[in-house]
Amino acid sequence: MEWGLDGDIILYSVGFASQDDPVEYALKSARSACETVMYDLGASRLHIYLTGSGNYRESVVDDYKANRRGTDRPTHYAAIKEYMIDTLGAILIEGEEADDALGYGAVQHGHGIATLDKDLDGVAGVHYNWKKRSVYYVSPEDADRFFYTQLLTGDSTDNIRGLFKRTGVKAMAATKEPLEYMDDPVEMYAHVKQVYMDAIEKKRMSSDEADVDRWLDEQGKLLWIRRAEGETWAAP
Repeated sequence: MEWGLDGDIILYSVGFASQDDPVEYALKSARSACETVMYDLGASRLHIYLTGSGNYRESVVDDYKANRRGTDRPTHYAAIKEYMIDTLGAILIEGEEADDALGYGAVQHGHGIATLDKDLDGVAGVHYNWKKRSVYYVSPEDADRFFYTQLLTGDSTDNIRGLFKRTGVKAMAATKEPLEYMDDPVEMYAHVKQVYMDAIEKKRMSSDEADVDRWLDEQGKLLWIRRAEGETWAAP
């Protein structure tokens, strides 16, 4: 089986772990990390993806991942990245994220997804978490449920606000639970939208249905991991 590997996580984890080591050690560690994943999985081929420039989500809102801007990169960041591309065959993904390449690699080509990033649970297929050494399957229905739950909660790691930041009302377990019994994305979206509408009414905010649709469209485009090349999320 062919697998896609989240090279961004390797780049940063190895980079920060080898901050005070010679660059040669950092490069050797990057190779070892990739080879270990391939060996553990018995993969016939490993597609390593790294995020390049021009993420389309930045055109949706200008503060996407703004909370990460200005944060330090590992000392050997540039050298490890170059080594992963030139020697390990990593593919630099431009205009989107490595996550997107992992997503449509899984859905369109049946590749497994090797990552530690929970966001990839929004994509159906076989997954591998090398920290837990756990292989697991995400069904299409579970992938949709994960995405629509995120549409309620947001993702603070990526500065995606969600229900609480929008309305001041938290997405409680009782609010998210109904999604667990839904299989249809149309039904899931309707539930999420109604939760927002109810929260706005509770807070007596001046916001109409069209405003909620615009908000959810924006948040959905930020959260969606592509399942096909060039795909952009739209409400079902």
